[in-house]
Amino acid sequence: MASIKTNSRLSGDPSYAIVWRAGGSRTGDWCRETFDDEDQAKRFRDLVNGHGQQWPPGWVKGKGFVEAGEPPMSDSEKFPFYAHAYVGLLTDISEHTRTNYTRFIDNHMIPWFGELSVSDRGSRLTRDHVSQWILDLQNGRPGPPASGGHQAPALRAEDDRQPPRPALQHLPVRRERRSRPA
Repeated sequence: MASIKTNSRLSGDPSYAIVWRAGGSRTGDWCRETFDDEDQAKRFRDLVNGHGQQWPPGWVKGKGFVEAGEPPMSDSEKFPFYAHAYVGLLTDISEHTRTNYTRFIDNHMIPWFGELSVSDRGSRLTRDHVSQWILDLQNGRPGPPASGGHQAPALRAEDDRQPPRPALQHLPVRRERRSRPA
């Protein structure tokens, strides 16, 4: 059965997460969709329950029901491509550091942000995603609650339409040591 979990955002505003196991079985993957409005959350919960614990047909995570015909998002618009390209273009770091950054992205960021868009299309990476990721890492939860990935807000504030670069600024910084003259 899909259920609603009420959470509090950093701003103090409530968010309503609908959580369920795919197909309603114990072994099904956890699924999650987050809303800002309680009535919308209740309607979505009822849709999930009415469709046998599956995503409602035509529903796009983080966007809702969308018109058919929009071309699918290319891989170059998704977070993994952007993050790896960003690390690949960093200067003044050793190959060892580059490898560590790439490993950090693969292990700690892609499980959360892998399907999010860095373009204006699709489910866009926002500050809310990054804030939730940081909080979850601080609380010892290394991965997303659902195998599907992120918690997409139903509505986005205008100030959330920033480039996704801040997520990458949380990479550990390693400065190269210079040898001192003896």
